[in-house]
Amino acid sequence: MKKVLFASTALIATAGMAAADVSFGGYGRFGLVYTENATQEAVLDHRFRLTVTGTTETDNGVKFEGRIRWEANDGTAPLGTNSAGGASTGAAGFAVSTGGLRLDVGHVSDVFDSGDVLNWGGYGVGYTSFLEQSSNFSSFDKKGFGAGTTTQQTVKLRYATGDFTVSGSYTLDDTTIAGDNDYWQIGAGYSFGDHRVGAMYGDDGTNGQWALGVDGSFGDFSYAVLVGDNDVESDTMYGASGSYAISAATSIQAAVSAGGATATDTAFGIGVKHSLGGGVTLGAGVGSNSAGNTAADAGVVFNF
Repeated sequence: MKKVLFASTALIATAGMAAADVSFGGYGRFGLVYTENATQEAVLDHRFRLTVTGTTETDNGVKFEGRIRWEANDGTAPLGTNSAGGASTGAAGFAVSTGGLRLDVGHVSDVFDSGDVLNWGGYGVGYTSFLEQSSNFSSFDKKGFGAGTTTQQTVKLRYATGDFTVSGSYTLDDTTIAGDNDYWQIGAGYSFGDHRVGAMYGDDGTNGQWALGVDGSFGDFSYAVLVGDNDVESDTMYGASGSYAISAATSIQAAVSAGGATATDTAFGIGVKHSLGGGVTLGAGVGSNSAGNTAADAGVVFNF
């Protein structure tokens, strides 16, 4: 992530006052994506994402943060059209933090999306991570920071001390979004060595949801396991994923996701990623998605 320092003459002249910091970061990707039975099965995929974050800190060490995201995608989702797509700008998110306490307000992740207490997606297959351990986890209240033009507002409080983390969030009802409700979520996680366990629960007044997860590593092998359920889908959902480093630059990923909606098939796949250095990674993967169709991709991701 690149950083640019903005310090006004007044800030420089004021003793004891910290200068503001603005950072620009994101990534670009492009490649080919194949989805069996899509309108256009083979399409050119690309994405450009830019996140701007501004931070400052008070004299007594309280950090304030605000951020916003721009993103441009091709027109492949959910069915391929080979359109160049378009760009969108997300709403702003804010945070205040001191020590192990952090408060997020506005366009921010709820507990299920944040990754505070467990690994939701795991180790994705393909350069686009078209298949994850949570691919079959449908109908969850789960919203996060992004580039969407319309979004609900969330207030989330997280506290971390030592190996223990607890988090809670409340998402407001945006009356401009049909079918959305306000909802609350709580979660807790505990790390021990190279491993972590976590649990989350949420309710929107009509439907409840929960998820349990464990993730960690054994040397060159990293893993994640996820189990969850809600009152919308008929079956409990579960998934697992892993990544094995066969060298300092190359790793193999595999994932499986099952359960959920009655007509959903088990999704599974395998992929490979190779780092070229400088934040540039080549990736490819192949598998079967939750609709029972073959899916594959190959391309490059570069972070900046």
